[in-house]
Amino acid sequence: MSGNGIPAVLMRGGTSKGVFLHARDLPPAGPERDALVLDLLGSPDPMQIDGLGGTYSSTSKVMVVDLEADGTVAYWFGQVGIDTPTVDWKGNCGNLTTAVAAFAVDEGLVPAVEPVTRVRMINGNTGVRIDAEVPVRDGHARVDGEQRVAGVPRPGAPIATHYLNPGGAVTGRLLPTGRARDVVELPDGPLELSLVDVTTAYVFVRAADLGVVPHARTVAEWNADRDLLHRIETAREAAAQLLGVVEKASDAAELSPVVPRIVLVGPPSPAADLEVVAVSMGAVHRAAPMTAALCLAAAVRLPGTLPREYARVPTGALRIGHPLGTVDVLAEVRTGSAGTPEVASVGVVRTARRLMKGVAYPAVPAGEGAPR
Repeated sequence: MSGNGIPAVLMRGGTSKGVFLHARDLPPAGPERDALVLDLLGSPDPMQIDGLGGTYSSTSKVMVVDLEADGTVAYWFGQVGIDTPTVDWKGNCGNLTTAVAAFAVDEGLVPAVEPVTRVRMINGNTGVRIDAEVPVRDGHARVDGEQRVAGVPRPGAPIATHYLNPGGAVTGRLLPTGRARDVVELPDGPLELSLVDVTTAYVFVRAADLGVVPHARTVAEWNADRDLLHRIETAREAAAQLLGVVEKASDAAELSPVVPRIVLVGPPSPAADLEVVAVSMGAVHRAAPMTAALCLAAAVRLPGTLPREYARVPTGALRIGHPLGTVDVLAEVRTGSAGTPEVASVGVVRTARRLMKGVAYPAVPAGEGAPR
C-alpha cells in the first residue's frame, strides 16, 4: 500500500467489469482485506456512490492478482455485495478471468510474446487451472479486433480461455449430491433441480417451474417483480442447504450469496441450443455469467441433468441464448476410468480491455484529511 492510496486497474472482461489489485498492495486475506474491498467499491450502498462499484452484480467485482514462483498467475475473485457488506471469495468469474490474462501481460507478470502470449493461471478460490491465449502487440495485450461479445458494444481482440479439469471446483464433485437431479421442498411445493459443479457450483431449474419464459419480459421487468425474485432466491437457498454450504436455507443469502448461483433453463430457440435466464446476487443477470455458460456446456453432456433434457446437444460448441444475445462455449466430457463422466476442459473466447490505471483511495479515518 502506498500512502493513502492503492494502485488499481479498472478492467472489462466479457460482460463484466471489476477493480484489479495486486495482492502485494493489500492486507492478507481476511476481514481487513474484505473491509478494504468494500470501502473501495462503496458497499453497502445500492448506488455505490462513494466507491468504484457499478451497482450491478456484473460490475461489483474485484480481482486480486499475484505471481507464483513457477510463473503461474494466481488470482482470487471477490463478488462484492452491493447493498450488503459481503465479499464472497468462494467462486470464480469467467468473464473477468479473461481480463486477468490481459492484466498479467500488461502488468509485466508474464513476458509479452507476439503475436500470442500463453498465460498459465490458477483461480485461488477453486484451485482450477486455466490456460489463456492473449493476442499481443508492442508488448501489450491487444484490444482491437473483430471478436464480438453479446452485450459489449464494440468488438475486440479474441482471448481464449481453457479451464482444465474444472469438475468439482468448489465441492470436490462434478455432481455434488452424486445425482443428476434432486428434489427440494419449497413453500409452493416440490421443485426438481440439478446441481453441477464445473468451474463453480450452479443449480439449474426449469424456467417454467418458476413461472419464467425466456425473452418474454425485459430484465428490468423481471427485476421489478419482487415475488419472482423471492421465489428464485428461495429455490437457490434450498439448493445451498442441499449442497451443504449452509446448515439452514434461510442463512444462504447472508452466508453464501454466490454458491450456488442459479440458472433457469428453457428449451432451444432458432438462435440457440438452450435458452437461459441467469440470476446473480438476487437479481436477474443482463446476460449470462461466463461460469454459468461454461458449466452449462458441460451439464448438457451429462446424462440425466435438466440442461440435458432441454438442450439441443451439438457436436461442437453449445450456443446459449440469454437476454442480450448468444454465447458459444466448448466442453470436452469423457468417460473416466470408473465409467463415470469427467470434464476434461471447458473453454470460451471473450474480449477484455483495460479502462483505467491509477490510484484508488479508500475512505479516510475520521479526523484525517482526504487526499484530494
